Amino acid sequence: MAKDRNAAAGRVAVVPPHWSDFYEETGIPAAIWAGHTLQVTGHTGEAVDGVFPEGFEEQVRGAFANIRETLAEAGVGWPQVVSLTSYHVGLQRQLTALLQVAAEIFDEPLPAWSAVGVTELIVPEALVEISCVAVVPEPDGSRPAV
Repeated sequence: MAKDRNAAAGRVAVVPPHWSDFYEETGIPAAIWAGHTLQVTGHTGEAVDGVFPEGFEEQVRGAFANIRETLAEAGVGWPQVVSLTSYHVGLQRQLTALLQVAAEIFDEPLPAWSAVGVTELIVPEALVEISCVAVVPEPDGSRPAV
C-alpha cells in the first residue's frame, strides 16, 4: 500500500504487508517513490514468521524475496532495478553464493552494485541487508529527464 505522508513533497511511501508493522513503529517505509525513481530501503532475509535462517544463502534468497514483494507492491520488477547496495557480515565468505543467487534473479547486465563488508546489521541474526534503486521510464519508453 502506498502511503501519502509526503506526497506533497513529491515522495510517496510504499509499504507492503510484510513491512507494515515496522513502518507503524518507525515511520520508515519499505520504499519511496520520487518521480520515476523507486528507492528501496535495506531489506534483510528473515522469513514471513520473522525468523532468520542460519545460512547465508537462505538469508540472501530471503532478502531478495522480501525486496521482490516491495517491488511488486510498487508495480515494479527486477528489470527496472538499476542499482544495488548490499551490506554483509562476512562478505568474503559470502561472495560466491551472492553472485550465484543474483545470476538466478537478474538478466545481464546485472545492476550497478556495491557490496560492503560490515561488522553488524540492525538485527543481530542478519547476515545481509540489500537496498536497491529502480527507475521506470516514461510511458513512451523514453528515459526520464535528468
